[in-house]
Amino acid sequence: MPAQRASGMDQEVSPWSPIIARPVLRWPDNARVALAVLVNLEHWDWEVPPQTPLAVSPLGGPEGLWSGNQPAFPDIGGYGNHEYGNRVGLFRILAVLDKYGITPTLALDKAVADHYPFLIQEGQRRDAEFIAHGLSRRRIIHIGMSEDEERQYIRDSIAAVAQATGTRPVGWSGPDFQETPRTPDLLAAAGIRYVCDWGNDEQPYKMTPQTGELYSLGVNAYLDDNYIHLHGRRTIHEVNLLWREWFDGLLRRRCDDRPGDGAAPAPVDHGPAVAHPASRRRARPHHHPRRGVEGDRP
Repeated sequence: MPAQRASGMDQEVSPWSPIIARPVLRWPDNARVALAVLVNLEHWDWEVPPQTPLAVSPLGGPEGLWSGNQPAFPDIGGYGNHEYGNRVGLFRILAVLDKYGITPTLALDKAVADHYPFLIQEGQRRDAEFIAHGLSRRRIIHIGMSEDEERQYIRDSIAAVAQATGTRPVGWSGPDFQETPRTPDLLAAAGIRYVCDWGNDEQPYKMTPQTGELYSLGVNAYLDDNYIHLHGRRTIHEVNLLWREWFDGLLRRRCDDRPGDGAAPAPVDHGPAVAHPASRRRARPHHHPRRGVEGDRP
């Protein structure tokens, strides 16, 4: 049931589909909801080359903590916040996931793949799936790239994950969820099967790249801890409550067997955002007596 969209109206990488017109999404073993926990393993560059486009907060303004994220000098606050994740935060998150038997999907950028073998080993020890996550947190895909430059960016990211883990990734999560209009086509041509950047639905859906096959397992901004906790200025208690209520809302609709339901929430954890000691006390898994959950990865 496509909408009457004209050329150039928005994008051509996926058809429009109203959720109430879809059949009920059935998961294996009659599970009611599919859950994927994505944990980003990313490096915040000490410095970036001049004229490097930088990520912008959804609330407006640059994303750096103390220095305004300018490339002319080190953003010590932003660097320290992200380095905390790789030194401390990740291990606290993994400990909580271990306790409740949840295997994460690890979004791995090239800088971490090349320089943090200890983190790779921690993921492999848990049989986690690794997906490609660009070059680094501050080197993002941007519209100023030529097609060849973006293609090489994607290839370099995929190759680094494959070299570090021994397995070629089939999933992609762009740093800061950034893409250009040609990114889905380039990802599909490079062998990527699913992408997590498109937060425009509550269900996985098939995209329409020029070649290959590509699916969206989108992360809604309301499920990304970095956006709701840091940019949205919400407390970790509110983050925890939001995740629980989102899950319960999906579960209730699925229990009613409503058309279009059976969704797949995909919360994203950034090590610095939810792994401080006070945060860990709040961020506990939510138990439900009628829960049926399929899987813990895309």
